[in-house]
Amino acid sequence: MTPELRATYWQKFIAMADKHYDPGKFTTLYGFEWTSIPNGQNMHRNVFFKDKAAAVTFSSFDSINPEDLWTYLEVQRNSGIDTFAIPHNSNVSNGWMFSELKLSGGPIDERYARRQAANEPVFEMAQTKGQSEAHPLLSPNDEFAGFEQFANLIALPTRARIDSGAFYRQGLAVGLKLEKSLGHNPYKYGAVAGADVHSGYQGNEEWNWKGAHGKQDDTPQKRLDPKPNASGESGFAVSSAGSTAVWAEENTREGIFEGIKSKETYGTSGPLIRLRFFGGWDYSSNLISDPDFVKKAYYGGVPMGGDLAKKPANAKAPTFAVWALKDPESGNLDRLQVVKVWADPSTGYPVEKIYDVAWSDMANRQPDADGKLPPVGNTVDITKATYTNDIGDSQLTAEWTDPDFDPTNSAAYYVRVLEIPTPRWSTYDAVKLGIEPPKGVSASIQERAWSSPIWYTPSK
Repeated sequence: MTPELRATYWQKFIAMADKHYDPGKFTTLYGFEWTSIPNGQNMHRNVFFKDKAAAVTFSSFDSINPEDLWTYLEVQRNSGIDTFAIPHNSNVSNGWMFSELKLSGGPIDERYARRQAANEPVFEMAQTKGQSEAHPLLSPNDEFAGFEQFANLIALPTRARIDSGAFYRQGLAVGLKLEKSLGHNPYKYGAVAGADVHSGYQGNEEWNWKGAHGKQDDTPQKRLDPKPNASGESGFAVSSAGSTAVWAEENTREGIFEGIKSKETYGTSGPLIRLRFFGGWDYSSNLISDPDFVKKAYYGGVPMGGDLAKKPANAKAPTFAVWALKDPESGNLDRLQVVKVWADPSTGYPVEKIYDVAWSDMANRQPDADGKLPPVGNTVDITKATYTNDIGDSQLTAEWTDPDFDPTNSAAYYVRVLEIPTPRWSTYDAVKLGIEPPKGVSASIQERAWSSPIWYTPSK
């Protein structure tokens, strides 16, 4: 594409965003995707602007190096145009997205870490090419890590490498490790989610999925065809779209942009789950039930995306307050989990621990001798693509204090909310066609939400 043609279409996108922008009711953002994909290894970023758009976009034809994209972003900010980038699909980056090495060669240094942290505030946890939170090989004790896997490099029949640079959870620990030596954390990402649907259709509902690649998969027959599609996988391996939630002061471009920039965000695999997550040192034991819960949680601590204040001398461990409400058009909630991530002090190796902090039917459903919480159950009828909300709860809350807190070591905490099982989109499509659901994916799934982390750093 010539520079002139690229500029012409960019202006059309800007005009379309302006036409539909209705502050306070419906907010459109200026943005484009930078599609660096060296040897099928995904390094994509989505670029967003605050209230003014750049005159020109930056393409992977200009450079496939993230450092050059950051230069573009820095030039825009120096000219008064605020902007940032959001990386996605680390799951098919071959371990490069959260690597300790630069894509251009050599280890990450202080300048690189500082620039990445300044240009990329959040990370996309899930979209149509699967989720990038975790993988069963890296998190063998996480029974929910196998959710919506996308195995191949993009448009190639090659399996993506699974290592600590490929998934968000281990990437958080890599960032904590690098921060100790460099003074900056390049992977201090909040959480969002998205679509990456190439037809312009969001499609965050399993029962109303229309495909990700326009005419290539716009019917149930095409979507359930086992032949590889444009992404290099069978059509039914593609996930439905995710959703991003932003806690913002107002529904405007400026409000949403600043909310993302401050990382007070969370992503979901699609459902419109409501989620609050706060951390502090001296929260009261009845904070969640207080009518002024949110106000007092802000006053006494920090929200998702924040950094815990310096630990008071009399405090033993931080306390976290979590509140989640179901999407009224989706499944009830199964459980709330706090995921704690840190780097081993001696080896720097990523370490994680998952705590179930609230769950449905807590009176009768208790962890076993090994501490494992029994499954919530499954009401899905795959022959009809139906389920019932006879299990689970509409709302879950928790106040939780870290029982394994180490004041000498940095850590990141984020919340994962799980729904009860519901039918996957491929099951809905199979019922429409009168066939069995495809064997290569789960017939039912547990939709979820992921909060941005809250970070703890020891005082120097």
